[in-house]
Amino acid sequence: MPRLRSVLCLSLTLGLYLTGAAPAAQAANPNMAAQAAAGAEEMTLRLDTPSGLPVPRLVSLKSETTFCRAGPSFSHPVRLTFMRQGLPVMVVAETRDHWRKIRDAEGDECWTHKSKLSGAETALVLEDGLALRARPEVGAPARARLGRGVIARVDAAQDGWLRVTAEGRKGWARASAFWGAQAGAPLPETMRR
Repeated sequence: MPRLRSVLCLSLTLGLYLTGAAPAAQAANPNMAAQAAAGAEEMTLRLDTPSGLPVPRLVSLKSETTFCRAGPSFSHPVRLTFMRQGLPVMVVAETRDHWRKIRDAEGDECWTHKSKLSGAETALVLEDGLALRARPEVGAPARARLGRGVIARVDAAQDGWLRVTAEGRKGWARASAFWGAQAGAPLPETMRR
């Protein structure tokens, strides 16, 4: 099992460099290389989870209001309340009794019940004025622009680009401009925490 984890971790890292996502993540965070080296052991993909699903993994919030607790039970106090259906979050731990420890794009962590999570692939826009393009090319015509914090549904991925739907608009944008499903670039940074 340890060898499988090493191979999966290496595959994830290699995939980021081959798609060009790793340099974009490093540019966004100059301390990334030093922090990644310090936390390299933490970047393991666990497959021995109660659900049988890998951890960490990206999911989204199912409800308009999601209470997130300080610990894995309803008796723990509410630590955060998310008010955005579809918000992408990362599952970083889970319990046998269906609680999931989640991390948001800002690095905040708390516990929620699995019934509040969805497998829908969404991504959070990280840049203001992000162009949605007609094709996955830098020079393709822009169809619309999205503001920072907009939640987009991920429809497809191709060569470091995502085809998304947001606010009734569809188009392609660089994966590095998002945090969430198939976005890639911000993923290693959050996995280090």
